Amino acid sequence: MKRLVVYCPGYDLRPPSQTVQLIFSEFGKFLKIRNLHGQLSGMREGLDPGGTGASWSGHVDWPEGRVDARFVQLGWRDVIKPDFARSWLRTLKDAVRSTYLYARAGGYTATLKSNWGHGLFCLYPVVGLALYLLAAVLPPILLAPAILDMASAAVPERFSGIVSWGMLLCATALWLAAVRAFMRWLEPRSHILYLVNSWHFMARLAMSDHAEMLARIEAFADHIVNLEARADIDEDVVFVSHSCGTFVAILVLAAVLRRNPDIVRRPGGFAFVTLGPAFDCLGGFGRKHVFGRAVRETARSGVDWTDLYAPHDVLCGGRTAPVARYAWPVSASESLPEPRRFSVRVPDRLSPAAYRHLRFRYFKLHFCYFLTTERPGLFDFYRLTLGPKRATEQLEAWRERAED
Repeated sequence: MKRLVVYCPGYDLRPPSQTVQLIFSEFGKFLKIRNLHGQLSGMREGLDPGGTGASWSGHVDWPEGRVDARFVQLGWRDVIKPDFARSWLRTLKDAVRSTYLYARAGGYTATLKSNWGHGLFCLYPVVGLALYLLAAVLPPILLAPAILDMASAAVPERFSGIVSWGMLLCATALWLAAVRAFMRWLEPRSHILYLVNSWHFMARLAMSDHAEMLARIEAFADHIVNLEARADIDEDVVFVSHSCGTFVAILVLAAVLRRNPDIVRRPGGFAFVTLGPAFDCLGGFGRKHVFGRAVRETARSGVDWTDLYAPHDVLCGGRTAPVARYAWPVSASESLPEPRRFSVRVPDRLSPAAYRHLRFRYFKLHFCYFLTTERPGLFDFYRLTLGPKRATEQLEAWRERAED
């Protein structure tokens, strides 16, 4: 069997050489646990579109026969990287705008109602930014009278005004610099700036106000159509996404369907798999925009779509039924199918020690979909992409087991 796997990663600044490390290391564990022979090799970086994509290949020798797979990772970190070079004042202004747009569309209310854990995560960057502003502004305001009085008492009266205000401004500047330095030190642990920037990105994309990303989505669609055209007729094609890559992938798939509506019915098979989806992030800006139209076209296409979520993953909005929530417009006479949906059952898939380690490390737990499964018969990314069954058949078998 041969398989082509197109992977759309989430909002991630890391180069492919770092993001793929987890896949390569967990694949080795997968082979060891199941006593199989196989290999992943030949990773190439800097590929188009955008010069931030990557590709690699792999194979596994199963009792049923050998499975060869080609992996293509779409790259868009070059599009989001400039957001992190903005001035702090511009970042604050854009953060206020994205928060307002999301709140006005009812995103926070809807998310808290459907999945309170994920709703709190959506509120997390807003609360973090508010605390940062309070920490930066409140102490100088509260201490200003004391600083002014102390400075006035220390110098002659005729110079007291200039000196006291000068000392206040200097103390305020030093305090702001200290708070900024502390936030930079805290960022790798808190990810507040990362999330503030991601919400800014999503606000522009949701409102079709991000020309570069919209052009990249069209380039991705052309790339996938070309890859499928060159694939063997019996090659199993799997389009898989993770986290914020889910809404990018839906926009890409809608663009692919405009070019080739029959791609989802190709003889070799076509599966669309969303892992740890972030539907509520982009969709929370309102379904009457580009995302709602893309969800509608994806559902109408009849694509074999599987949405996998983990209840313990608060960064994931997987409990949301994406078509019912976001497909627009849907007439009363039209019934659009939801994707096949089931939980990856994190506690059952991992060893007790691994689960205890990740349970409250939410950002690491968000990548649990790429951790190999300790117990057989449950979802495993490596059996999906390098297994002996067609992806659609394997996903249906896992769904039936999850419902037992």
